[in-house]
Amino acid sequence: MDIGRTIKELRQKRGITQEEFSEALRVSVQTISRWENGVNAPDLSMLSQLAVYFKVTTDYLLGLERNATMAKLIKTTETFELASKQEAEEMVLKFKGEKFPVLKDYKITAEGDKTILEVIKEFGADLDSMKFN
Repeated sequence: MDIGRTIKELRQKRGITQEEFSEALRVSVQTISRWENGVNAPDLSMLSQLAVYFKVTTDYLLGLERNATMAKLIKTTETFELASKQEAEEMVLKFKGEKFPVLKDYKITAEGDKTILEVIKEFGADLDSMKFN
């Protein structure tokens, strides 16, 4: 995807006109139109302003794909088999007390004489910065 299409998509998702967008950036409507139609591209000095405006990265605007070494761990779902509901509740309290990863949701269910705890944790961490043993 080229930068013009990306800008147009982001502008339309925000529900703003080219006129409103041009006023916010202090450029002409024709400039916005040229960007969106691929006639011209924003100057390098405008990239950071566009990224801030749309709350995206400059890499996103430029259409740079994340490579395998830039993978990001977003969330995990873990399932535990425990002896009792009390043990599951104690484990939930432990997870709630941790700052990282963040416990987002959990479910405790009974299956026969076993208690199953399912937890969803959010990380948002680059895998390159995590150490695995």
